[in-house]
Amino acid sequence: MRIVILGAFSALYFLLMASTFNSLGQVLPMIVADLHLTWAQAGMGFTVLGIACGAASLVPAAVIRRFGVAVTLLAGMVQLIAGFIALAWMQGVGMYLLGTLLLGLGFCFCGTIPAVDAIGNAFEGRRSSAIGFYFTAGNIGAVTGPLTFYAIHASTGDWRLYWLACAAGALVLGLFAAVVCGRYERMAGAIHGAAGQEGQTASEGWSARAALGTWQFWIVVAAYTACLLINTTVHSFAYQHMLEHAISPEKATGFISAAAFVAAVAAALAGVAGQKVDARRLTVLALMGSAFSSLALVLPLSDMALGFFALTFGIGIGVSTVGTALLLRNWFGGRAGLELYSVMTVVSTSAALGPSIGGHLHDTIGSFVPNFLGQAGIGILVALVVGLARAPVARGAQGDALAA
Repeated sequence: MRIVILGAFSALYFLLMASTFNSLGQVLPMIVADLHLTWAQAGMGFTVLGIACGAASLVPAAVIRRFGVAVTLLAGMVQLIAGFIALAWMQGVGMYLLGTLLLGLGFCFCGTIPAVDAIGNAFEGRRSSAIGFYFTAGNIGAVTGPLTFYAIHASTGDWRLYWLACAAGALVLGLFAAVVCGRYERMAGAIHGAAGQEGQTASEGWSARAALGTWQFWIVVAAYTACLLINTTVHSFAYQHMLEHAISPEKATGFISAAAFVAAVAAALAGVAGQKVDARRLTVLALMGSAFSSLALVLPLSDMALGFFALTFGIGIGVSTVGTALLLRNWFGGRAGLELYSVMTVVSTSAALGPSIGGHLHDTIGSFVPNFLGQAGIGILVALVVGLARAPVARGAQGDALAA
């Protein structure tokens, strides 16, 4: 049954990655042209998407503790469908921002927060491989999303039909995941309630309060946030940046999809490697890959530079999600894993400022290059900090360190 759970979450994450952050950047040039938006307004949509996805992260954690994963997935499914329909019908910036807000909330309820917790609990012995498979499915979705949009738009000339297709996918996969998870929760007697209750002991990991008091937790948060900053901003503007430098739409889409393919392979390899390789090293690799991908966009966009971008950006995306999730779990255990992952996601909302800043800079000076350079510097700096960090050590007796 746990294999079915993994498959259901992976299929849903495939859809989320295909239809939100990864393909919105492909649709934005058409949206900007048809609705006469500025690039600052277009970037604001990505900011709203990211803020909604991060700022609401404690809510699904609370819903899971009280009502279970199945109810959480149903709520997220409704939000996703409403968001896709809003984008399909939008006539101005207001509906555009409402649609991205709803998609961010739906991503939060249906995405990594319930999945990492449920998969981590179901696959105690093979957690790294299972989480790696989950993120691999999402990155395959990142490959498929832009290509699917390109195919629909090329054949119909209508970008709105793509969002309606995404709404149908959310209905089917959301219902399937909710039904499967509901059945699994009844069979397995899944633990909800507050962290540390219902038989969980201190030996299973740090309490949330103890973990939040360590500087190592905030280093993991900084690493996740830096990777997300680069990921979100590059997805927002890489396509338009390439078009502005005489790269054809077909070629730009191809390299962005190639990056997503590399990310899928990297996530799978990171999941396997995570069984033996220190998750801290995986996280450093992700940060450096992300930083170098931003630097690659600053270079003259030859085929070699674009290939380097696809390789490094894919490594950064694919390894970052696996590496940070494993690092958090390895350092602090699973006792308060749901709450800690949610807090990390909330703080990482600050990464959503990247697209707004990048869009404003483009409107002001006509280039995305300063934004790419700035975020590359942040990625390299955080990579150095993570590389020098060591695992947290409990103070005093084990019980004292882990007590709530």
